[in-house]
Amino acid sequence: MKTSTSTSDIDHAARAHSDVVGGSSAERILNCPASYAYRKKLPEAVLNKSSVYADEGSALHEAMEYILENDVTDPETLLGMVFGISDSSPNGFKMTRELIHDALTPCLDFFDALCDELEAEGGMQFLIEKRCQLPGIPGAFGTSDIIFRTDKRSGIVDWKFGAGKPVSASVEEDGKLRANSQLAFYARAGAHTLPAMFETDPEWPVDLYIVQPRSRALGPDDPIFTHYQTTMKELEAFRWKLVAAVAEATGPQPRCKAGPWCEFQPCRTICPAHTGPLLDLSKLDLKKAREAAQTDEGFDWGEFYSEFLALADSAEATIRELQAQAFSMLEAGHPVPGWKLVEKRASEFYVDPDGAKRHAIGLGAAAEDVLTAPELKSPAQLSAVLEPLVEGKTKKDRLAEARAQIAKFTDKKSSGLTLARDDDRRPEAVATSTLMQNLADKLNRL
Repeated sequence: MKTSTSTSDIDHAARAHSDVVGGSSAERILNCPASYAYRKKLPEAVLNKSSVYADEGSALHEAMEYILENDVTDPETLLGMVFGISDSSPNGFKMTRELIHDALTPCLDFFDALCDELEAEGGMQFLIEKRCQLPGIPGAFGTSDIIFRTDKRSGIVDWKFGAGKPVSASVEEDGKLRANSQLAFYARAGAHTLPAMFETDPEWPVDLYIVQPRSRALGPDDPIFTHYQTTMKELEAFRWKLVAAVAEATGPQPRCKAGPWCEFQPCRTICPAHTGPLLDLSKLDLKKAREAAQTDEGFDWGEFYSEFLALADSAEATIRELQAQAFSMLEAGHPVPGWKLVEKRASEFYVDPDGAKRHAIGLGAAAEDVLTAPELKSPAQLSAVLEPLVEGKTKKDRLAEARAQIAKFTDKKSSGLTLARDDDRRPEAVATSTLMQNLADKLNRL
């Protein structure tokens, strides 16, 4: 028996995050309290930047919420439905068979199996998408995908729809396993905000699950979830550690420490733990390397390459983040002196493939030469086929004529914007935010 005792109280399109610390930032604050102050120094346009991957994840969370609230037994019924409409994704995400098969169906199968497993414990009561407050830290809240309980345990289920880095319900620390900080945050906040879903007994078990069906790290027979069982006692110890870390983060001299929690964090661009090594190239001992290259005397090249590669990894990640932040600033309409946004190289595509095929065959091309079993060849390939069949003094002239004729059936479209220096010959593109502001100004004048 599974019983949903309440529906969601969260708007996915405006799913809020705590300013001080939340579930997703708990691990970072615990390990690097200084990151809180560094993030606050960054422009709002950088911190609030979304991505298509994050927006798609929000859409899939919304779809799972719909499935569970409406007791949908066949996710295929969502085919063609749109979820996740937001400012950054105004068209939302249409549920395709691929999304349903790869993301939604595995999650529903997991949830049904969990319900069946817990039937012997009096059945499962569960809540969907509940925002809960962590006691002891003002403004610290987080949203749990699923909070459940039976007669013998409570639990948290967190959907992860990313295909990249796998996330586990447990973390190894000092040779021992502990709870994933995000899930520990959700569980302890849930116990405070929704006490009926938990017990006060320190040994009361709390099961933590992360379900990540699209992870590329999964083998064909690997489970799509990870599980860790904690207790109310351990969750309370986690809360006190986080309270202390937040106090340090908002204090005068917080610790700064680089680690896995820095991944995808915008504050790494101004963090001395990341930028310091980039500016101190003397640590590479380049002088000794140059001398060794000239004299061929003994030099530990292996150690040199090891240090250089470690620096390169850090530099590449920090530079990518810097470029992304500059892009966000320009996209939001803020100047970055010496830089602009330009259209990426446009790719040619057919708007009338049947017309292009008829035209090519009409010029004398063999049908098998214009097709790539069984599709029409690309505009560039088809132009090469037609080059001997059109007029022109030179091959270059004939190829230009062939391209011009095929262009009647094609169009060009850029795949997006990219960062470029001011002296780049491409014209500056108008950022989406500027277009929206111009439209708003025109509407206001009506």
